[in-house]
Amino acid sequence: MLIDNIHLPKIIDGFAKFDGRKKRYVLYPSLLNDSNPARKRELQLLVDLQTQWELLLEIHPGNIRFVQSFNKYYGHYKQVLWPDSRTFLAIPNPVSFADELWLLESQMLGQFQRDFTDKLKPLSDEGFDKFQEIVQNKISQAYKTTKTLKQAWQTVSQFIDYQNKHYMLAEHHYPKIIAPQPIKFNPLITDKSWVKNGKVLVKIVRAVEHNWEQTADYSQDQIIGWLIFSGIVYGGINEVQMLQGWLTSLLAKEYQPFIKERIMVSPRFVQKRFGNEREEGSDKLYNTKQIVVDMVSQCWLMNYHKSSSPAETTHIIAKLSEDKIKQYLTMVLSDLIKPLNIDLPPFLRFLRYASYYWEGLDDADIDHASVGVLRGMHNTAGLSTQDFYWFLNQKYQHTNEPYDLEHILTLSISKNSTNQKEKTNLSTKKIEVRKSDLIVNLTKDFKMDEKQKKQKTSKKPPTLIERVQKRYKQYDDLSEKILLDWVLSLLSRKGPPNNVTILKYLRTIGYEWLYFTTAQPLDIWSEEEFEELYEDILEYKAVVRNNTDIGYSADLLQRMHDFAKEKYNLPSVNFQHAKNGRRVRAELISPQAYQAIITQILGSVDILEREMFALLFILVYRTGMRKKELLGLKYNDIEGLKAATPSVVIRPNSYRPTKTQSSIRRVPLFALLKPNELNFFINFVQTNIGGHSNKFIFTLSSEQRPIDDHVPLKLLKRILKDISVDDNVTDHTFHGFRHTAVSNLSLVLVGHSGLVEALTDYDESDVLRIKQGILGEHINAQDRWYALSGIMGHLSPERSFEYYNHFATLMATYALSKADITLPERTLYNVTGFTNKKLKENNATVSNSSVSIPSIRTLLFKNIIEGKRKSPKFTIESCDKQFLLSTNTQANNELFGRYGLNRVQLLLQTYDKEMPLSKAAQLANISIHDAKVLIERASEITDISTKRGKPRFVKLSNSNTPVLSPLNIQYQSDLRLLSLLLSNAYRLREKSETDWTWFIEICREKLSNSRAYLPFRKEDEKELQRFIGIAEKLLPLKRWLVSSNEDLLMKTMSSTDYQDIRQQSNDSKNALHIGIASQDHREQTNKWQYSPLLRFFVHMMLITDEKLSIGIFEQTDG
Repeated sequence: MLIDNIHLPKIIDGFAKFDGRKKRYVLYPSLLNDSNPARKRELQLLVDLQTQWELLLEIHPGNIRFVQSFNKYYGHYKQVLWPDSRTFLAIPNPVSFADELWLLESQMLGQFQRDFTDKLKPLSDEGFDKFQEIVQNKISQAYKTTKTLKQAWQTVSQFIDYQNKHYMLAEHHYPKIIAPQPIKFNPLITDKSWVKNGKVLVKIVRAVEHNWEQTADYSQDQIIGWLIFSGIVYGGINEVQMLQGWLTSLLAKEYQPFIKERIMVSPRFVQKRFGNEREEGSDKLYNTKQIVVDMVSQCWLMNYHKSSSPAETTHIIAKLSEDKIKQYLTMVLSDLIKPLNIDLPPFLRFLRYASYYWEGLDDADIDHASVGVLRGMHNTAGLSTQDFYWFLNQKYQHTNEPYDLEHILTLSISKNSTNQKEKTNLSTKKIEVRKSDLIVNLTKDFKMDEKQKKQKTSKKPPTLIERVQKRYKQYDDLSEKILLDWVLSLLSRKGPPNNVTILKYLRTIGYEWLYFTTAQPLDIWSEEEFEELYEDILEYKAVVRNNTDIGYSADLLQRMHDFAKEKYNLPSVNFQHAKNGRRVRAELISPQAYQAIITQILGSVDILEREMFALLFILVYRTGMRKKELLGLKYNDIEGLKAATPSVVIRPNSYRPTKTQSSIRRVPLFALLKPNELNFFINFVQTNIGGHSNKFIFTLSSEQRPIDDHVPLKLLKRILKDISVDDNVTDHTFHGFRHTAVSNLSLVLVGHSGLVEALTDYDESDVLRIKQGILGEHINAQDRWYALSGIMGHLSPERSFEYYNHFATLMATYALSKADITLPERTLYNVTGFTNKKLKENNATVSNSSVSIPSIRTLLFKNIIEGKRKSPKFTIESCDKQFLLSTNTQANNELFGRYGLNRVQLLLQTYDKEMPLSKAAQLANISIHDAKVLIERASEITDISTKRGKPRFVKLSNSNTPVLSPLNIQYQSDLRLLSLLLSNAYRLREKSETDWTWFIEICREKLSNSRAYLPFRKEDEKELQRFIGIAEKLLPLKRWLVSSNEDLLMKTMSSTDYQDIRQQSNDSKNALHIGIASQDHREQTNKWQYSPLLRFFVHMMLITDEKLSIGIFEQTDG
């Protein structure tokens, strides 16, 4: 038998053959004709990979022991050999003398096995490294677009997986070849001329400082020139438009005192393609930034205002422009540096390389991202002048007025609740997969229309409009309806765009529109929510899709939104990207505003909902989570609760999709919340989580689904109206809290401690905790901006700078104001007129005739800020750093309050399931000693019995033995009351232990597992009065229910003192029954019933308060 060349399986089997002339594998021509372009690229790449692989195998064979057992291949060839003693051998490369060589079977098999082994040898490590290098070079040269690059690397992975599966042992698999990630240009990397040009600039600075020492008289133009020079070289004002705004503000005396004897300006200047406000009826953008003025510039500023009149200043400002600034600078430098044979750098180059000097100033601790801000490499916006003044100085009040939640919930109530539920269910179905098949189907319709236009058929095909209308019936989500309606409007209007253009529109924005909006309640979204949506879409296109020109996409989104506004009554959105640049919203909520908001909520919102709403605003202020992320939080999204170090995980669920992969993240609440806020959070969760954790956190007490989207903003607007001292109500958006969190955390992670102390309510311990919680052990590493963008769910730090960080320029210039600059005493006299005597009187630091400029900060401040000897005390600086919330935290030196009731309940429930005490304690995170005490007390409570000998507080298990766990609370409204009940109980116990003990004891005597009320006889009126007096300290009287026959109610409860207690008449009752009121959810009317909350509360207090006597004795049943 003639045996073919040995052939082992190859990934190209069936679609390629080896071409001996070309010495490579080639595709079958038929495949080339039948395959689409993407498939052709894939097959061609596989063929090239196989060719290269086999070439390297010959040069770099590896170890045969790394290969799987080859019996499956060898046995196959052995079976096809003739069984006689001789056969003809055809070796892979026959030579003349071997062509007709007859061998014994054993000899033939030996030769075959040797050839076979050579074929099976894998590629060595060296060979694989060369293969990887060849592949990377080939792909980078042959594939240019993102799509084809992705497909190519998927093909490479497929090839390597094939080799591993068919040949290699698992422990010797070839490694995956990782596709090189596209590298974004880093504008902070110094260029080739950095050192060269930087050294030239340093020479110029040295020459200037020498000139200042030698020159005493300056013209007005020279003073302005040196003021500009100082701002660039010492103040870091290295962006043209910002420099012009800075200079204008200084000349016009628009500066103001700031903290720690700093002087600052808030220049408003025209900026190309970016700003925080747009001129009405114009495309001109303005930006405002807060800038701390460096002290060398302050010296020249003093000189200018001493020698210039207001009229001259007005004239100078009127003529100020970029060219004029360039002239001022050129005038003072050109004559000075000519004798030094130094060429004056062009103006923009001078600005660009100025940081070479000021980055190296002593004590100027400034990070590279902040350097980029001052050089204009990162877009960032500050607050308007007026907004920053309010941020520093606004005062707030507390209004004692209860809120009508029905009014705040109006939008929800006006909508059909059934439809709302259906919408929620619809969201659940769609949340798993982002829908983009609509675009695919529309693309098919457009292509089919073009195809049928070229065909002649007897039957008239459907028009393109008819095809799109048919799609309209297939899709029911509002976002899909909007897109389809927009396409139909384009097709139906007079002189419509051609089909190619409309299809281009769809492909440009359609995928992202559906990706971000499917299953969202767009019909109730506010303007700010749409603004945030469009910001997210454009950031996604810029960062993930690598779109360099997002203006075109922005324009299309604006056009589609304008159409939807008319068709679906959506709010008007001035989509700023579409008008020659971006206008970003800049707003910050001050610490004093935040504290006033929380105080107002806790005092005015209904008792059942106040803690929920307070927690919502606490979390958004501290974490900056998006509204949808917050409202979509469930209790099972919380981690680390037992260890009192909770974090929340933002992930998609039935209510909340996540916008991008970066949106899925962990937010460390244990680091971001202040200690009292953390206690508030833990107590709220532990008292509201109930029996299962798969439920939403931010719900009304009577609901299971989250509060509606519009509620937080509507509540915020009502609160802002009430806490404003005058009629000038601050107009904040709910999204402004996200801006505030990013800006505050930027200060904490990167800013100077002086700024953190002045502009936030964080103290030193807060700063350290936040840094360690976000950054880990190395809190001064270079990844701080990336860590911040990760916490916020941003795709890149640039997003944080451009949209949210409104302190960036202030932080950078404040850092430069710390620089330890020294100038000769003579220079200081020439520029400012400060004599040696004056310097000594003001405690200036003078050494070797040189003055430390920071030591004359107060002197400069007094001379520039007329009438002020030191920085004023801003309202924001008086903000309470230890703002207290009502929490249940007790001293840990006693068992009572040491553990949340949820953990105690978990211990009891676990122990009831016959788990060993040590494991139950470990699961509940309770010390074994405390666990023994709690179990022992719980066991004693099971012995408390009624007159009939039945357990009073617990029920019997299936084995007829009492369980230790309390009877559960059924309704969310009861869980909400439990939080307040506990808070007030801790206070009552602390202030009046006698009343506390009496209250628990009488409840212990009268409650039972079959009733949640206390019966009082007619003759027990004094006892009842005392009970009501204490009960009112635990919960407002309107939360209590008394029932009896009408006569007894009239006789006992008619006093105005009891008018707030809910009363129900029942003629069958001869005693007064009192307990906590709960709405009867079984009834359609507004009837009330007794809540099991009181029994649960008393049971848990008896278990946890060691000062209470359990007392095992029979009691009357009233």
